[in-house]
Amino acid sequence: MEDAPKHRSELPTDLVTWTTLLGHWTDLVKAGEGLRRAADFDADAARWRDSIPEVITLQAITFALGDLDRLDASDRGLARDRAGIGIEAASGVLESVWEGVSIPGGLLEIADDAAHAMEAAVYAGLRWIRWTGSDRLEMPGVNLDAAGDRGTLACAQPKTLFQPGSPIAWWTDREPPTELQGSGFEVISGPPVQVYRQLENDGRRVRDLVASIFGQHDGWPLLVPICLAGESIGRFTMDETVWREVNRSAFDSAVEDAVLDFASGGEPSVPA
Repeated sequence: MEDAPKHRSELPTDLVTWTTLLGHWTDLVKAGEGLRRAADFDADAARWRDSIPEVITLQAITFALGDLDRLDASDRGLARDRAGIGIEAASGVLESVWEGVSIPGGLLEIADDAAHAMEAAVYAGLRWIRWTGSDRLEMPGVNLDAAGDRGTLACAQPKTLFQPGSPIAWWTDREPPTELQGSGFEVISGPPVQVYRQLENDGRRVRDLVASIFGQHDGWPLLVPICLAGESIGRFTMDETVWREVNRSAFDSAVEDAVLDFASGGEPSVPA
């Protein structure tokens, strides 16, 4: 199958809904597939012919999910639900069409791409809060009961130390914690990330690494997942006094200047 067409800019700009997104990408996929009808007497070719509508559906949903941030935050949940139903239905038809024989790898890959797009779509419209002060930040306390479990939120444990430039929280489909607003707190667009504090064996800080949550890296994970799509998934667990001393020790014992690195896929996007 061909790569996704580059036609995001041609989407309507006045009112974008899931229906317009899906219709837009369905038309583009149909135009780009170039698939021919197969002969009725060839069973394998007939299966491919019968798979074409589901291939178009799955690819259109995959591409439309990539544009989900163009929808209003209040519409994204319903769009994800409708996308999930569409993926399940199309995948079920493919299984039926290829019943009794192995589904070709190319079709499995298309279905997998759609499933992965669904996993990523929960983070559509994500924003970071990044610390931009002139000195290190000691993470203020965030009242999680007041913040609630709406939307998606991850933020650092209170008393975590951060150097300038580091993301300290991210969220979507909700408001950010009120404690993380004001001078020194910058809001920018970015992907879902984890900040890993990497240490020597004796506890000295080497660097903080900002990386995609979809990868694996060594170090202390500093951002705590609080809620995901309205479901509570975590809370702060460290004793604040102990955690403050652990952080101070890691910074104060470092033999070099503080280092903040960004792994591929962990960089911020265009400022909001």
